[in-house]
Amino acid sequence: MRKTVTALLAAALLLGMLAGCSGSSASGEAVTVEQVSAIVNGGSVGLADRYAGVVAAGETAQVKRDQDKTILETYVEEGDLVKAGDLLFAYDTEAMQLDLDKAYLEKEKLENTIAAAQDSIAELEKERNKANDSDKLRYTLQIDSKNVEIREAQYNITLQERDIATKEAALENAEVYAPIAGRVMSVDETGGNSSYDVYGDQGGASSGVDYITITDVTRLRIQGVISEMNASALAEGMAMTIRSRLDKEQTWTGTLSLIDWENPVQNNNDGSMVMISTGSSSSDDGMTTASKYPFYIELDDTEGLMLGQHVYIEPDKGEGDEAPAGPMLPMYYIQYEEDGSAFVWAAGKNDKLEKRAVTLGVQDDMMGTCEIAEGLELTDYIAFPQEGMTEGQATEKYDPTAEMEDPEAVDAPRVVG
Repeated sequence: MRKTVTALLAAALLLGMLAGCSGSSASGEAVTVEQVSAIVNGGSVGLADRYAGVVAAGETAQVKRDQDKTILETYVEEGDLVKAGDLLFAYDTEAMQLDLDKAYLEKEKLENTIAAAQDSIAELEKERNKANDSDKLRYTLQIDSKNVEIREAQYNITLQERDIATKEAALENAEVYAPIAGRVMSVDETGGNSSYDVYGDQGGASSGVDYITITDVTRLRIQGVISEMNASALAEGMAMTIRSRLDKEQTWTGTLSLIDWENPVQNNNDGSMVMISTGSSSSDDGMTTASKYPFYIELDDTEGLMLGQHVYIEPDKGEGDEAPAGPMLPMYYIQYEEDGSAFVWAAGKNDKLEKRAVTLGVQDDMMGTCEIAEGLELTDYIAFPQEGMTEGQATEKYDPTAEMEDPEAVDAPRVVG
């Protein structure tokens, strides 16, 4: 409880500082406003409560091919539906068999080399036994040389046997099958991009490149994004509530199955999300942007959901404790008229400051938040209340997490796993 109060006080102080950055509101200068989604979803001063999400397909499998092998035939095309275990493509076994035969011949040659050297040693030992003392050293040196030849051949046989085992495994796995059921999203004849592999090469090779992409379209799940700033608010295994954006009474339930810490996301210019590789920078200009990570929710029921549909994601408050339908706004944003009606200072038409009447819902005294049942959306911008604010003042948008997800622009990632 003490930590919560301390956090709220710190947040209020920070908001006051931000408000001060815009100058005195009484002077007519622009008033700083921040998006509601950034506030309630763990932005610079807010508390995590609701997340933007999208209905996405199930897992995606990147099936790899071995570039050192020749593909004999591919049995699927883009758009095909496949079941787990269906044949996708096959390698040219004739070329692979020739390579295996050559490997066996090399091993046989090494074995013959050892046999010949052993015969030579036997003859040299007989001659050394007959030779006088002055010639014995010459025979001994020749025998030592043959022993070195044998040890070298034995080592090469060990390497050759490993190569044979690899080639035999490749020949046995000349046919590659679908690891999951789903739709073939792409067949990349150029080899593709192997950065986000889900399933390893089935052909026995130590490495490969993506060739066929399969997405499980038979199973829907919810994808959201969490930032480092509010990462502690969610944990795998949590019960979650999914709420329709169009009908606040329509909900679904599920379980947070994965927070993908290995694959951060970033927004493209088109608003969609793509996976990016992790890395560190040697320079720090003091303006580091918080990293964001995708998380996935396995649904108990998908009836009424459509692929690509935008939804809200909320931690499940528990049976008998109905989750609030509106955003849980820190109470220090809420102002009251003399008649007791509530309002917030919001950016209205033409980005001018206005008093926005709101209807209040449930209140969480421990967290210091109150539900805005009506009058405010996550995409609206509001200001921290300041003395001297007047309607019609210009507003200036403040976005400390400019590269975090826009609740209206969340889309399915191009690669998931």
